Amino acid sequence: MPARKHRTGEELEAWEARKAAHQVRMLIARETVKSLTGHTLLHLDEAAAMLGITKKSLRELEARARETGSYFPARVTLGQKITGFRLADMNALVESGMAPAPADELADA
Repeated sequence: MPARKHRTGEELEAWEARKAAHQVRMLIARETVKSLTGHTLLHLDEAAAMLGITKKSLRELEARARETGSYFPARVTLGQKITGFRLADMNALVESGMAPAPADELADA
């Protein structure tokens, strides 16, 4: 059950404020990385959406690439709980043809 479901009143407001503050910190972290390195970082869900797959499938692709030694963009770690993928690396993955085929192509097969 999501954390917001069992909170009410002031407790819910405090939780929402912490969540908003966390989102601001993440935005600042992303902008800092971009200004220092010139790279844009994607969160896991953004990278998965870019490839047209779920976060679970993205994690599975990552694990399979580690096991087989095949190429998959490495995650960039900014902190204990802050990781992402470089946008340029994900674009290269898509350009290389490693991204899954669109659903309409799969239906034709």
